[in-house]
Amino acid sequence: MKLEQALEEYRKRKRKAERELEKLRSKYDKRLQKRIKEILRRIDSLEKKEIPKNVDENIKRIVSAEKRNYVRALRKALESIRDIDELGKRLPDLAKLHVGHGKYLLILFEKDVYAINKLLKELNEDYVTYYREFLEKNLEDLRIEDLLREEERTKEEVRAAEREKESLEEEVENKKRELDEFYARYGIDKLEEDIKRLHSQIKSYEMEIRSKASKLQKPIKRMRLHEEVAEELVRDSSVALRKPEEVISLLRRIYPKLDGKYKKAAQWLIENLEEKHVAIVESRKKLSELERERDAILHKAEAKRREILELERLIEEKESEIRKLKRQLEHLEKELEKSLEKLEEILGQRIER
Repeated sequence: MKLEQALEEYRKRKRKAERELEKLRSKYDKRLQKRIKEILRRIDSLEKKEIPKNVDENIKRIVSAEKRNYVRALRKALESIRDIDELGKRLPDLAKLHVGHGKYLLILFEKDVYAINKLLKELNEDYVTYYREFLEKNLEDLRIEDLLREEERTKEEVRAAEREKESLEEEVENKKRELDEFYARYGIDKLEEDIKRLHSQIKSYEMEIRSKASKLQKPIKRMRLHEEVAEELVRDSSVALRKPEEVISLLRRIYPKLDGKYKKAAQWLIENLEEKHVAIVESRKKLSELERERDAILHKAEAKRREILELERLIEEKESEIRKLKRQLEHLEKELEKSLEKLEEILGQRIER
């Protein structure tokens, strides 16, 4: 059976079931009113009865209060029951009332209380019978059409969110392309390469100088020269980078006292330290200029980078929204599947969507 036919057949059966249920309610509502009327009559009768004269005054006082409370509470509960469905909601309260009255009230007015309790029990039995018949006649509200509409609406929301995400991704690609073109126009890649090369060159020169200077620390220490530059060099080889002229002057004076590898290290520093130091200073100056140039370009590009970051944040939000919608869609599809299975059970036929 096609889904549309199945839904139409379900609606017909549902309308029929509702008419039958209305008749059922009407039938039990009439019976209910008769029962309540009889119970209220019994309550009125109990309320008017006097406590026997030979009863102890203390017990008399207790029973008077119990009877008053019992009558008031039971009458209030019954007068609030308008139909059989309301009775089902109030049965727990009635059960508490008719078992919660005092022991003295039951002793002195046993016949009246038992008569009321019997009628209350019959009320309960009526509701149980009504509810059993109700379940037999009632058709569950399946909400299939609502679920189908919600499913389609959610699918459209997923499609719309995915289109928005694709649009944002396309915009990000365009912005990145614009940024790349901007960087290319100002030669940012070449600048980065030059900066990296100068960093490496400076580091290489400094390591070479410090390596040669460190070889001389032991012999200079043994000489006990008591000169400031000599003591600094013994503690830290980088003094050759900070005070090249003083180090060269020192090495020229102690050169004749050195031999072997120490003499070679000193000779290399005497011949190359000044030139290397100048090269480091010039490289640092050039490096500083290049970094300022690069930073100026990056500063100009900052607005474009912020735009890209904001778009990427919006994409993440949209992805989160899509995941949430898909979970919602999955839940709807499961609920719809269960409802269709129930509809197949009701109609006794296989349904094609």
